[in-house]
Amino acid sequence: MVLGVFLPVAFAVGIAARKPVPLANGLAAALTATTQEFNNIEWQRADLFAKSSVQVRLLREQNGAGKFAVAFSAANIFLKPDLLVYWVAGNSSITDTLPGNAQLLGAFNSSSALVLPAEAATQTGVLILYSLADNEIVDVSKPIRFNESTR
Repeated sequence: MVLGVFLPVAFAVGIAARKPVPLANGLAAALTATTQEFNNIEWQRADLFAKSSVQVRLLREQNGAGKFAVAFSAANIFLKPDLLVYWVAGNSSITDTLPGNAQLLGAFNSSSALVLPAEAATQTGVLILYSLADNEIVDVSKPIRFNESTR
């Protein structure tokens, strides 16, 4: 009988004494999505990935200048759960795990362009398709340098 009276009272006191949930006015500038327009198609290739039939488009902010971005398209049968795209600079051999210098570009999505880091224009590297849900590397591209014309 004591518990029947004590537990509801303790529950009500606990709810009243808890701290309020902190509110954020907005995301930090580094976390907000940028609305950059990448309208210029530098090239389009379907031969970068050996195992997967993925179409890759290299986009640029302005014709012949500005940042690079990549956009992907693939058949629906290819899509893996939680597919992410990484950039790895250099000619490192990729095994079953992501290298320590892998840079996350974003989620594999046919409707958005993923901005490449500045070093992708000056260094050779590879794109990695990684399934977060399966915790495995799905495919690795051929080594590529994005500032070289391959039209």
